[in-house]
Amino acid sequence: MPRLSLHLGGAFRAAMDGAPLDALSRRGQGMLAYLACQPGLRAERAALADLLWSDRSEAQARASLRQELSLLRRVLGDALAADRQAVWLVAGAVQVDRDGGAFLGGFDLRSEGFEDWLRSERARAPVEAAKAPIRAGAERATLAVLPFDELGASDEDMFADGVVEEITNTLSRVREFDVIARQSAYALRGQALSAPETAGRLGADYLVEGTVRRAGDRVRIAVQLVDGSDSHVLWSARFDETMDDLFELQDRIAASVAGQVAPSLRAAEITRAGRRAPEDRTTYEMTLTAYPHFWSLRQEGNATAGALLDRALARDPEYALAAALRAWVHAQQNTYMWAVDPAKERARALELANRAAELVTDHAPTLMAIAGAYSQASADEALALTFLDRVLEIDPNNAWAWIRLGWLRQYKGEVEGALEAFDRAERLSPLDPFAHQITFGRAAAYYRWAEDPSDGLRMIEDGLRRHPGVLWPWRMVAVANVRLGRTEAAQAAARRLLDRLPHVTIRYLRACLPPAAVHFDDVYFEHLGVAGFPD
Repeated sequence: MPRLSLHLGGAFRAAMDGAPLDALSRRGQGMLAYLACQPGLRAERAALADLLWSDRSEAQARASLRQELSLLRRVLGDALAADRQAVWLVAGAVQVDRDGGAFLGGFDLRSEGFEDWLRSERARAPVEAAKAPIRAGAERATLAVLPFDELGASDEDMFADGVVEEITNTLSRVREFDVIARQSAYALRGQALSAPETAGRLGADYLVEGTVRRAGDRVRIAVQLVDGSDSHVLWSARFDETMDDLFELQDRIAASVAGQVAPSLRAAEITRAGRRAPEDRTTYEMTLTAYPHFWSLRQEGNATAGALLDRALARDPEYALAAALRAWVHAQQNTYMWAVDPAKERARALELANRAAELVTDHAPTLMAIAGAYSQASADEALALTFLDRVLEIDPNNAWAWIRLGWLRQYKGEVEGALEAFDRAERLSPLDPFAHQITFGRAAAYYRWAEDPSDGLRMIEDGLRRHPGVLWPWRMVAVANVRLGRTEAAQAAARRLLDRLPHVTIRYLRACLPPAAVHFDDVYFEHLGVAGFPD
């Protein structure tokens, strides 16, 4: 009679002698699921260590495996065995059930090796199963770039294949989602499959499809991002180009596609995660659902984002992305003048950013959040630039990194470099949720560093009309008007801000404003005093 029961269809469940094993760690559950699917229920120690702790060194991974095995042996007794080479489940003592739903539905384990294996196991399911949602939603999304249809070119022409290869390579650097290898996507070329069938075959959640039309030296490339579960088009774009330098053209198209696919896919993932009951969300989903509150421009939204990220960190204190975003939320409390205790918010932002910096590897979104926190909370400009450089080395099309780089350059008066960074961010993500940072970043470069701040002031006022929820630029309006000798207009702007944020004083602003910004000098604060901000 089997003592250990493992249910792998749908949500993972384990029971010992009929009693649920609720105390198993996530990696312990993952190890049991993996062993249950191996020939002879057996795996080499080295394979298990790499599978479950892919982000650690070999020595650290093996030490973690020894510790996890020690815990499991206490719970499972003689149902689990191991020697110096291998680990196995004892035949006859284990019953495995894979029926009842998507394989390990809702299972959340952040390890690249495990994610690859899990994706492979799910892809073995019948094609028909792909007509339902492919994934219960626990792990990060998977994307496949399909071969583009090429019209008006000879069979020997490889331009479209080159575009697809470049898009695949560019998207694979984003690290916010997994990208199916190009050769796997090309294996389905020419097969008349629906989007759900294709997604099911590849184990993908989203598909990038496209067509290339040629007419003389002109080329039109149409690209769309599709939900693999229901064929719904999430984003589409068309590019009309001239066939001049082919490699430059392929790079340009790939950058544009990657810059817009990534935020579109993130938005789809946020929507999907939001459909799950809050108590059922995984750590990954809690972090996803914090994003809209994080960029809401509202004090209550920032607080909600912080609460969601606190829950994610309570569940997994080593989740680097949640720690980095939580640091950025703390930094925003000061930047947007919401903090009750600015010194405490800055200290907490730096503490969490430092923790995330110790945990992160090459995950661009986490590196970006760390850079965001440092750029707003640290006086060490080089520290923020170091992380921004790492982001852009991995993902040169990360619009948020270009936005923060623009602000850091603006802080130092590097106007031309700041404007170039803001322009690039806007090209990459024209509908970005942080578009207001581009608007006011450009305006700051003009109003603060130009001899005549009039153009910058007009840009700020235009931005406030387009982003009425933003309050902090009113101090920019106040300073610009003081520089222009318009004291009454400056005082009116100060009243506008103080009516909503009556706690703001010059001393408070000194504590809140990004310490790396050299232009927040005594003259700046004198201008605020003329505008009517209290000491």
